[in-house]
Amino acid sequence: MTLIRLFAIGAWLMLSLGLSINASANAAANSHPLSLQHQLKLKIDLASNRLSVADQLRFSSTAAETWQFSLSDQFSLDPNPAIELLASSNGLKHYRAKQAELSLHYSGQLKSTPNCAWLTQACVKFDSQGVYLDSNSQWYPDTTNALHTFELSAELPKDWVSLSQGELIQATWKEIQPQQAIYFLAGPFKVYSEPGKYATALVYLQTADEALAKQYLAATHQYIESYSKQLGAYPYRKFATVESFWETGWGMPSFTLLGSKVMRLPFILGSSFPHEIVHNWWGNSVYVDSTLGNWSEGLTAYLADYQLSAGKGEAMNYRRDTLQKYASFTDNFQDFPLKEFQSRHDQTTQAIGYGKSLMLFHMLKQQIGRDKFEQGLQTLYKDYAFKRASFADLQAVFEKVSGQSLKDFFAQWLERTGAPQLALGEHQLTEENSEILLNLSLKQTQAGEPYQLKVPVLARFKDERIETQWLDLNTAQQTFKLEYAQKPLAVAVDPNFELLRIPALDEVPAALIVLYNAQPKTFVIARQVPAGMELAWEEAIEALSREDKPKTQYDDAPLPEEGIVILLGGDNAALTGLLERAKQPFKLSETAYTLNSVNYTCGLHSLALTLNAGKQQLVLLDATTPEALQQLINKLPHYGKYSYVLFNSASGENVAKGQWEMTDSPLSIQFKP
Repeated sequence: MTLIRLFAIGAWLMLSLGLSINASANAAANSHPLSLQHQLKLKIDLASNRLSVADQLRFSSTAAETWQFSLSDQFSLDPNPAIELLASSNGLKHYRAKQAELSLHYSGQLKSTPNCAWLTQACVKFDSQGVYLDSNSQWYPDTTNALHTFELSAELPKDWVSLSQGELIQATWKEIQPQQAIYFLAGPFKVYSEPGKYATALVYLQTADEALAKQYLAATHQYIESYSKQLGAYPYRKFATVESFWETGWGMPSFTLLGSKVMRLPFILGSSFPHEIVHNWWGNSVYVDSTLGNWSEGLTAYLADYQLSAGKGEAMNYRRDTLQKYASFTDNFQDFPLKEFQSRHDQTTQAIGYGKSLMLFHMLKQQIGRDKFEQGLQTLYKDYAFKRASFADLQAVFEKVSGQSLKDFFAQWLERTGAPQLALGEHQLTEENSEILLNLSLKQTQAGEPYQLKVPVLARFKDERIETQWLDLNTAQQTFKLEYAQKPLAVAVDPNFELLRIPALDEVPAALIVLYNAQPKTFVIARQVPAGMELAWEEAIEALSREDKPKTQYDDAPLPEEGIVILLGGDNAALTGLLERAKQPFKLSETAYTLNSVNYTCGLHSLALTLNAGKQQLVLLDATTPEALQQLINKLPHYGKYSYVLFNSASGENVAKGQWEMTDSPLSIQFKP
């Protein structure tokens, strides 16, 4: 996550007013940047919660002679004949400057954000635990489209240290590369440092933990070296991992804020942490012109989260899970075009801004080839470091390096809602002159105009050899003639999920993410609820439902014939006959769950499991105490991609998780040997 909320707000406003910015306008902004040069001196008074700032400020631009700036209305600016107050609105004071160089002095009281809902809220820290300030608190003079360079020093409480962008020279942070925002952080941190080939690695911890610090120092050097070789030299002199005041996952220029619990999770070093490092190329040095959509989250996810999964042999599963999330969280009128994505604040925005965007870059690599794709990334970084780039600029870069027109490619994935849906039509396998011919009809079944697609079709032969052919599918239905040297045992259309598309239900394993999408759900309650669980199940329905009046029924009533059905409790009479229809390796008795031939004692374990049974998707939740059920409800959002999870009812430890194996795809054809 990059902190670009102010730019996102501006972009949303322009879109809502029907305004647009094209690539030439963006190029003009880059060729005539507005520059603010700051010499900031801060004084922190914790007793009065007061921040005092002195700023020797210089404005420069080849495009304008006069200028205006804004500052939070929490600050009182000392009288200055060189500035004029124009207006106050929306928490800001707007000033006109009468000269290019100003000497400003101002102070104000700041309050900490108590419980930071960091996906949807601008957060401030200013108390004895520490200080955190970013552009959202408007603590420094700013103007529209400005980039900032600065020197920053602060009078700190005893035993405190500070952090900002740039390099610490004596007691001053100095940043000479143009920045979209200025960050300041301070507190009684224990600092660990280790120089490296490309940058100095730093770790700021709230309490000493040398073992944890060494893990992050080593990982910092590993990822920075790897991505510097892939994309170009790391753009900053340092990278600092900071133990955050909140349970955040924020990426800023040259540092990241990770919550105390977050940074100690065993999987973070191989997932979220490299994501924040890659943001120093995309979003924190090549800035996002988000008036045309935020491209950096998808590209960062592709080069960090996805690329690391691919290195572990999990690329296909990652793409499949990405498509499944997109299908689940954009259903029921939740979708919007990728060009309107600004930042993540819920599952739908994540599915589009991260997932759909990630798949765009994957398909782009397929379109132009791996080498040209890598060359395009390096060119983008070289040409746009510390400048703003839009999707239109990305398109121009990849067109230049590939020699291909990508206008239609970008237009269909940026401007349209939804995604293609594929189906098999008629097929016929024949033998002519010792050659095997397959006449294969493919359909696009989604509403609206057909997409221009490159569809992989894989054939498997008796010697286990796999042959791939890419077909240009540009109409609602096309017939292709495929030639093979020998008879295939099977032919499958996009079995590895290389395309952004809505997969058929039979292609993907049922996943627990359906608990959190916007589709209507039916909750089925047992008439014979165990003593003490009545209120617990009611609270579970309230926690899981997105409707004011969730649809509920008892287990002796007929179930809906389709849709999402949530069965509450393993003693639910509605389970009778459903497990057999679902055809999965799960059984339930009065005393145990049997999952993949392993028995788990009921009561000692809590369970969440989902199955497809015809047009129904069933979800079974089971726990025998209110405490175990609450624990299950709290943990489930982190296990959405799985078909089943089991927890120890006492400790909350995960003891089993997995996805059902899928064998009968509607996009595959089996041939007799």
